Amino acid sequence: MGGAKKLLHNTILLTATSFLMRTVSVSFNVYLTNKIGADGIGLFQLITAVYGMAITFASAGIRLAAMRLVADNLTLGKYSERRIMRLCIFYSLICGTVIAYIMSGFSELIGQKWICDIRSIPSLKVLALSLPFVAVSAALGGYFTAVGKLVRYTVVQFAEQVFKITVTVFSLRSVLSHGLEASCVAIVFGMTCAEIFSAACSFVLYRISTVKPEILEKPQEIIKKMLRIALPDAIGSEMRSILMTVEHLLIPVGFRKSGSNPQTAMATYGVIHGMALPLVLYPSALLSSLSGLLVPEIAAQHIAKNHTRIGYMIARVLHITLMFAIGTAGIMYFNSTELSLAIYGNESAGFYTQVLSPLIPIMYMDMTIDGMLKGLDQQVSYMRYNIIDACICVVFVYLLVPIFSVKGYIIVVFMSEIINFFLSFRRLTKVSEVRIDLFRDIVIPILCVVSAGSIKNIVFSFSQLDFGLKGTAVAGILLSVTVYVLLLRVFTSINKEEIHWAKNLTIGKMKSRSS
Repeated sequence: MGGAKKLLHNTILLTATSFLMRTVSVSFNVYLTNKIGADGIGLFQLITAVYGMAITFASAGIRLAAMRLVADNLTLGKYSERRIMRLCIFYSLICGTVIAYIMSGFSELIGQKWICDIRSIPSLKVLALSLPFVAVSAALGGYFTAVGKLVRYTVVQFAEQVFKITVTVFSLRSVLSHGLEASCVAIVFGMTCAEIFSAACSFVLYRISTVKPEILEKPQEIIKKMLRIALPDAIGSEMRSILMTVEHLLIPVGFRKSGSNPQTAMATYGVIHGMALPLVLYPSALLSSLSGLLVPEIAAQHIAKNHTRIGYMIARVLHITLMFAIGTAGIMYFNSTELSLAIYGNESAGFYTQVLSPLIPIMYMDMTIDGMLKGLDQQVSYMRYNIIDACICVVFVYLLVPIFSVKGYIIVVFMSEIINFFLSFRRLTKVSEVRIDLFRDIVIPILCVVSAGSIKNIVFSFSQLDFGLKGTAVAGILLSVTVYVLLLRVFTSINKEEIHWAKNLTIGKMKSRSS
């Protein structure tokens, strides 16, 4: 139970932080959408797609390498932390600088031929300056994760977000009247300044946290181990990143080929990726935190060959994930218009949020299963499935979007998520015992959330209360969640054992702290 308590409370801590960061991010996206419009957000999303690929190349697997090297050394005590991190930071600086030079030097080619919009060129040049600092931050992030100082590092990340928003808002105000190109430059200038700020703060925090080494070790052994960990991870991540970037760049091109004018194509892309998907993925903060924490928890049981415990953990986590994901999907579906109006002030994201909501159980389950596979030492399979998924997406975006436009892209999104989930779930069933009760885990939650949504609609249609846009969205979601949870309890999808288990994890921990 001690491990379960630790997992729960670490999940709560990371979830709270993740929700806070996502709230800030979504709010900032709303601000940007209001300032530069849906087509501006579309262009910005394409720029960040290329930037994301550059970050993957610049980091080159160093986060995982630093995490593994430091974590292993905490047990072995063979090297000093500073010697390990000095080599990791040097490696990250080399990779980051090389990729920055390439991105800056080829920015005109990328803007003209890849993004197909010359207005993106200045933004790419500005973002290139941040890549060495992003790479260093990745190495330091691996260090802080390994030594368990996540709270301090989280403070730095939050400060980075505040710094980015502050710089961006002031920069954007001064250039907004100069057009979309200048506005994008202002936004990426804020991002670049924030990355430099974050790297500096993280480095200072790291130096305070470590002591100067008393002995000098030969670095060759550390370098060999670092490369053995970093390079395979980098190759897999970079292949997937290239394919995903190609997919994102093909989407607006396909929209234009289908007959949409460039501005409409960019606006549609911006609405889906900059507005609807952030709403759909926002609640997944809980599962992303749980997925990350499942890796060491399941890995420890896997090493001990405790298959019974692994099976119990997997069954319980999958049950919780399904209840949460199905409930989220239904609540998003029944409240999509209200959410879009409350957050963005218009209904443009509501339609796509509703269309994508049935995918939420598959997307959220896939997140959780990915953490389980990594804990079961199946990361190679996980990476292979992601690459297969990305290849399929590129092919079908190229074939379907020019013919069916937005409908074609929605089909691709559904195919991609379903294929990725199927491959991951199939692998999980091969390497562990997976127990899912079809009626209790799937049928009952679906019936409960449909009933909750219907009751919400009936109550709101007969009530004469006017809560305003935001108040209506909040009231609708709260009513839906309350009815959904009550119905789950009535139909015993949440049973007494699980309530008792939750009380032991939470109340028991609080009592132990107070005593």
